[in-house]
Amino acid sequence: MKKHKNLPVHLAACLLALLLLIPAPVAGADSIYPKALTTQEYQTLNLFLSNFTEVGVGEISSSSPDQALVDFAHDHMWFNRHSQYEYGEYFDGYNCRVPDTDIQSIIDSYFLDPPQVDLSQTRFAYRDGYYYHAETGGWSSDGFALAASACGLGDGKWLVSFLVFGAGEFWDNSELDLSLAEAIDKYGDPCSQGAAVIYATDLAGRSTYKMVSYTLV
Repeated sequence: MKKHKNLPVHLAACLLALLLLIPAPVAGADSIYPKALTTQEYQTLNLFLSNFTEVGVGEISSSSPDQALVDFAHDHMWFNRHSQYEYGEYFDGYNCRVPDTDIQSIIDSYFLDPPQVDLSQTRFAYRDGYYYHAETGGWSSDGFALAASACGLGDGKWLVSFLVFGAGEFWDNSELDLSLAEAIDKYGDPCSQGAAVIYATDLAGRSTYKMVSYTLV
């Protein structure tokens, strides 16, 4: 059986981040102790978090600069709506582009109280409603998330700690069923860990999820 000496360090760092970065529970919070997640809740929470880990975002919230939100939405499309990208010979040697039509709706779907963003704020070249880049086939996922704990903060908000596995490797949504022990046996020690506050009135229902704040530590 594998031994993973670094795992307690990862978990301790994640828990310390929770204490330092996240506000204390509000009055009337459900519990300061982790919730025993059902299988469906665990899978749904992992899926939501993995939309952030796979694109490699380090820190983001609805109050982040427009560029961070626009680029998150762009990169989310790359990993999940790849058919929307167009290929051709464009200006300055760019060979790939995607329209800006879905950027705001993705931001609205993923963040609590999302702002109306300036779609031109991006790390990509932006012209006439399209984002352009030179595609070389070098994109890879930064991994999937598995929840370590979820504590109720009240008012539909949850304090979540998570570990990230499988960076740079092929994985699909079936990995989101793995326990932490199973993920460690398959992928080795987690490549990173993080903390988030999410809003969800039903942890088993993806449509109720919104991100409040997210940080890798």
